[in-house]
Amino acid sequence: MNERNDLVQSDSNETASTPLQPMSFVDILDGMFLLYRNHFRLFLGMVAVYIVIGFGLDLISVSAVSGMAPVTSIVIVVFTAIGSFIVSFLVVAGLAYASALVYLERDITAQDALQQAWRRFFTLLWSAILWGLVVGGLSITIIGIPFAIYFSVRWGLYTLPVLFEGTTARNALRRSTELVRGTWWRVFGIMLAVSVIALMISFILEVSFGFILTLIGVAEIEGGTPWDTIRRLFMPMPNEVGWFAYAIRRFVSVTLAGLAMPIGIIGSALLYFDLRIRKEAFDIEMQVTD
Repeated sequence: MNERNDLVQSDSNETASTPLQPMSFVDILDGMFLLYRNHFRLFLGMVAVYIVIGFGLDLISVSAVSGMAPVTSIVIVVFTAIGSFIVSFLVVAGLAYASALVYLERDITAQDALQQAWRRFFTLLWSAILWGLVVGGLSITIIGIPFAIYFSVRWGLYTLPVLFEGTTARNALRRSTELVRGTWWRVFGIMLAVSVIALMISFILEVSFGFILTLIGVAEIEGGTPWDTIRRLFMPMPNEVGWFAYAIRRFVSVTLAGLAMPIGIIGSALLYFDLRIRKEAFDIEMQVTD
């Protein structure tokens, strides 16, 4: 644990997030909302980076497609897509690292979390590539889909071994395997539930604000097929609603996606510590080292 010596205990007046003990499924669900609420400003600081840069890159990309030569627009779209991926990847990593530290009741700022994410960026990226190659490769065939699901869960906790434990990319996958071994179905169920909850919250917010924007005239969805109506509600184009309405709609969409982003990440961090406490007596280890 290379980072452990760098951690500083938080102020005693700060509200405790969750107890350092084994957690049930309900405890993990409660804990992820409790951590998000108690440390909302911390998570918002990182989400704001995703919102601002993501929104700006989106406008640049759409502008290129709408008014530039095909070759130029393709180049710009590619570069903005790469930029969006890097920003999203860094923010997700920062959120994961911050989730780990606030669970342990340590002080951390949004800047510190993003800096740690950048320091471990290439190691984490290589872990993600290895995970994606195996899971994606197995998903190509129907026979391979069950194996893809198996490995997606078995290796699904590689993020914090890279960010929090400072391990290598391949060892992070092995570390995830060690933690998941013997509890695959439980981990699968929790991962699935956390993902569904995060997606449902994002979807509900998106639909609600989409209808609100439609009612106040910011987004027009009348006319066309039902598919066109749904597409204009979620993915309107500037030539359909105008640039002003499009900009507002996209800003709201990116903001809502960003605000929902920490939920699943916090849940995964809690699952990681739950497994470490159950398998390695991590709670006792922390009491000894503090």
